[in-house]
Amino acid sequence: MKYLKRLTITGRSVEEILSVFEEDYDIKKGEYDYNVVDKGSVGFLGIFARDAVVEITIKKQYYERKLQEFVKKIVSHFDPDISVKVYSKNPRVFIAKINGEGIGKIIGKHGKGLGALQHLSTIFLNRLSDTKVTVLIDAGDYREKRKELIERIVKNALEKLKKDGVKKVELDPMFAFERMLVHEILKNFKDVVSYSVGVEPYRYVVIERREKDASFKARKSRTYNNR
Repeated sequence: MKYLKRLTITGRSVEEILSVFEEDYDIKKGEYDYNVVDKGSVGFLGIFARDAVVEITIKKQYYERKLQEFVKKIVSHFDPDISVKVYSKNPRVFIAKINGEGIGKIIGKHGKGLGALQHLSTIFLNRLSDTKVTVLIDAGDYREKRKELIERIVKNALEKLKKDGVKKVELDPMFAFERMLVHEILKNFKDVVSYSVGVEPYRYVVIERREKDASFKARKSRTYNNR
């Protein structure tokens, strides 16, 4: 499924349907495709008239523009010169890159401000779509710096599992891209298993020792959402 929203609209004519649709959705030509299912008919003397039917598919360009406008409106309160560039990594993942001198205020302490912006942006875009989408906000080189920190956090967690003898370690809440990075790193360690629990923006990763007894096999049979 490459589209995020598909509509079937009826009206007196194809032209009227498209005109009303563009106004209601604040959408521009080129941001949607349409297929005329039925051109409709005015009928004889207005009798036996048949409505036109149009199937409309909203394209990713619409969601990229709307997300860019949404993020820009928020960050402009911190610094009107902050630039916002939005692109889609795939049909269901949208990335907004922000740059400027004021991004530090947006990131906030421990990235909490950035996390809040990302959470709000995800909610906003999902309200426009029929399909669940993910929004990632990248501020300057913050993601790269966080990557280095995540690698240290994982290393410390693994040392704790080994030295302290605990069965599992619960990490602090993280962004979606950070959790995915944790899972990716841990794929190289066959003696542990990781999974995410909780709801955004408090979702966190649990790293658990891979036991060999039957009780672990039962736990392993559970379905984990590693996002």
